[in-house]
Amino acid sequence: MKEKGYTSVFDLDGKELENFIEKYGDIHEPRHVDFDYYKMYYLGKYDPMIHIFNLLSQTYDIKKVVYPGSFIHISPSFSFEDVTYIDVYDNIETFFTEPDIMKYLNLHKIYKHETKMTFFHKSYTDVTGVFDLVISSNAGSISLDCKHFMEKGTLLLANNGHSDADNAFEDDDYIYLGYFKFSGNKEHVSFIIEGEGKKSNTYYLFKYIGE
Repeated sequence: MKEKGYTSVFDLDGKELENFIEKYGDIHEPRHVDFDYYKMYYLGKYDPMIHIFNLLSQTYDIKKVVYPGSFIHISPSFSFEDVTYIDVYDNIETFFTEPDIMKYLNLHKIYKHETKMTFFHKSYTDVTGVFDLVISSNAGSISLDCKHFMEKGTLLLANNGHSDADNAFEDDDYIYLGYFKFSGNKEHVSFIIEGEGKKSNTYYLFKYIGE
């Protein structure tokens, strides 16, 4: 999703970029984050994962979601009512309780129930709970290290950041369901259950069948 009227921080230059750096510090390692930072970091550029999350929410009975290594990527909460975010990154904890964040989610979410966002500022290996969907997006070996979040039937959405999709392909605790194919400048997504999805630079869906 790209919101009209929001400029991506990655398109800033000159005085605008200087002002951003003065306020937040480094683009990727800000000294603090708020709704303004979120708008420039995420809403000013297109986020194709919105379509993946919407498709998953409409296809599967997903109630609880966990996102290890999430940073402030709250896109799952547009599609799922109960999402747990986990990251050891400093200076982001207060972001998840900002009133402006909840107002924005309430305007754009696709479900009717109240939004529940939980944030843990700790290692994902130190968090407990069982979820219907685990998200692995450039955050390490989630498929290997986060099985304690899973029971039989839990879905794993993974890209190949840190080779985690490869990990899941090679792990007998998972079965491969398919991959997501983008079209129309990534404004449309379809779920492909046939073909050589492993060679595609995208997100893959697995189901956990371990004990």
